[in-house]
Amino acid sequence: MAAAVNARNGMVASAHELSSSCGVNILSKGGNVVDAAIATSAALCVVQNNSCGLGGDTFAILKLGGKIMEINGSGRAAKAATIDFYEGKGRSSIPQRGPLSCITVPGLVHAWGELLKYATMDLSELIAPAIAYAEDGVSLNAKYVESIKASADSLGSCEGWRELFLPDGKVPEVGSVLKQKDLANSLRMIANEGTQTFYKGELAEKIVRGVKEEGGLIYSEDLENHTSNWKKPLSTIYRGVKIYETSPNSQAATVLLWLNMLENYDLGRVSNKQDSLQEILVATCLKAYEERAKYIGDPSFFPLPPEFISKKFAEQVSGVPPTARSGMQSETIGDTTYFAVGDREGNTVSMIQSNYNGFGSGVMPKGTGLVLHNRGSYFSLDRSHHNSLAPGKRTFHTLCASIGEQDDVTLFALGTMGGDIQPQVHVQLLTKILDFNAELQEAIDAPRWIIPGTIYERPSTIFYEKGLKPSRSVPKQLKVMQFEGLSSLAGHAQAVYFSNEGLSGAADPRCGGAAKGF
Repeated sequence: MAAAVNARNGMVASAHELSSSCGVNILSKGGNVVDAAIATSAALCVVQNNSCGLGGDTFAILKLGGKIMEINGSGRAAKAATIDFYEGKGRSSIPQRGPLSCITVPGLVHAWGELLKYATMDLSELIAPAIAYAEDGVSLNAKYVESIKASADSLGSCEGWRELFLPDGKVPEVGSVLKQKDLANSLRMIANEGTQTFYKGELAEKIVRGVKEEGGLIYSEDLENHTSNWKKPLSTIYRGVKIYETSPNSQAATVLLWLNMLENYDLGRVSNKQDSLQEILVATCLKAYEERAKYIGDPSFFPLPPEFISKKFAEQVSGVPPTARSGMQSETIGDTTYFAVGDREGNTVSMIQSNYNGFGSGVMPKGTGLVLHNRGSYFSLDRSHHNSLAPGKRTFHTLCASIGEQDDVTLFALGTMGGDIQPQVHVQLLTKILDFNAELQEAIDAPRWIIPGTIYERPSTIFYEKGLKPSRSVPKQLKVMQFEGLSSLAGHAQAVYFSNEGLSGAADPRCGGAAKGF
């Protein structure tokens, strides 16, 4: 097992060594955690743009000078994206790929503009390394090549995507260099003109023109009307630690409800009884996910009940069995990337960004080098469902980010990719750290169990990574499956931990991530 990285002054933990290096270099130059977060985010949009990119969304929780705040950088459905439109085409669900899955505005770049209010360095300096990576090229690792291979059948018909990622019609070899000249130009445009160019400037014009050519639904007014939102994240107390999670339309309130249920158990006392521990975690997971499906959506259309994250509500739902539902079935675990930044004063950014499915919709507006996400494909076309498609609406969002503090002192920032299973990874990490005092890297390395499933379906399968023995008391509704080893389907988690001695950073071996400190 690898050890956590320790440092005195600053730390970045991300899913790629180059992006972590970009962030920690900014910290070492005197930049603050927001500067480092923007630099890391931009680098990931180049070196890991199979999972995230300029055409995707983001959520982040920040702690700056003792103040906790959250930015929701997710996009809303286009004005032309209506249920009537899809019904008119004879569709009962939104396509997962292609132009008709490209129906929500990308929010990441706008969020950069909002984050710059708290930065100390110029945007051009922060994203210069990302521009260089796109211009000069980066060597493709095995995970990236696997992602291209997995997307080749579904996205090979998308001309721009095919030309860039399938040169000569073939999946590139591991170690081959990917140069992205158009993406470099788009980043350079953002550096020179500011983030508003993505929504009201020259880059916006390229995006709208490209979407129109592909037959998509995003128009100029959709980009122009986009806004990010600042708010205070949701929180609860677990084992004396205040846990902050991103608020709806993020699904992370699920974590808080689940922790409130677990507060009633002394998990440490059952730690030597693995079956009992798993039974508690799995049973409370199913109940938390049942409530997730009922209550989480766009709060502008469907507000989260205030009692959802209360201890009393957790007690009430503890005895409610899951009920069957039908609807859209999950096809993929999702493609996303999470990173954490921290400094010695306890300032931190916990940030997650995503294309949704690998490479998103596959729509790459000509001359931009960026792939637009397909997050809107999570919407339902069932008019009675609270997550039904409507213009200007944000879909239920799988992205989650977390920060923990004790007695107002920052304790950790953590998160993971993994689509609908993200709350499951959060809780498994949090219980290992807070109930069993696991070291940070140990907690991330430990084998996990996951129960996939969207908000439209009843969970049917539980997967175990190698090294974790299935409980003998698995609910009958769940089929037991075993991974051969550690699996990307169980998430790619990163974390930063704060102590009097300094900072520790840990990255997930499932993605070959890296923690860098100074």
